[in-house]
Amino acid sequence: MPRDLDPTMQAALAAGVIVPAILAQLTFKSSTQYVWTGVGTLVWNGFTFQGVGSFGSLGTIVEGTEVKADGTSVGLSGIDPALYSDCLTDIQLGAAANIWFALLSDGVIIGSPYLLFSGQVDKPSFTIGGENISVNLALESRMTDLKRASNRRYTTNDQHVAYPDDTAFNGVEKLNDQALLWQPR
Repeated sequence: MPRDLDPTMQAALAAGVIVPAILAQLTFKSSTQYVWTGVGTLVWNGFTFQGVGSFGSLGTIVEGTEVKADGTSVGLSGIDPALYSDCLTDIQLGAAANIWFALLSDGVIIGSPYLLFSGQVDKPSFTIGGENISVNLALESRMTDLKRASNRRYTTNDQHVAYPDDTAFNGVEKLNDQALLWQPR
């Protein structure tokens, strides 16, 4: 399947002299964090990504031909146990999460990174060790929402929540009380 890669990125891949990197944007209650798999800071698209080096991990990103919701995970280890309560309260289920694949040359991103995953934060898991904590965030594709009921109704009141002046459902409640008899011709 062809990819919409930036032409500069395609040329760098063809040349073979590249340093791959993974960039991630994770949204929490207090702020949005930008991290990458290297060490130090990296600037892209107006955001400064902080390097997590070997303390960060990324789960498998699955792509297939079927229409289904595949997720992944991101992890961070080496967290001070004093920050455990902050970790518990700052994680926001359903918050935005994006992961990009980038190529570097001399610490500078080549072209535009390729979006590998876009979804939302799901259930976190914690591993508490003697001197540090590891956090693993499950990330789910937004397609997971297709499995959930919308909790919307075909009523005038429900329609007015999103569109206050819409009158399309004004007759629906009247139809509920009508008995219609159908007879073949």
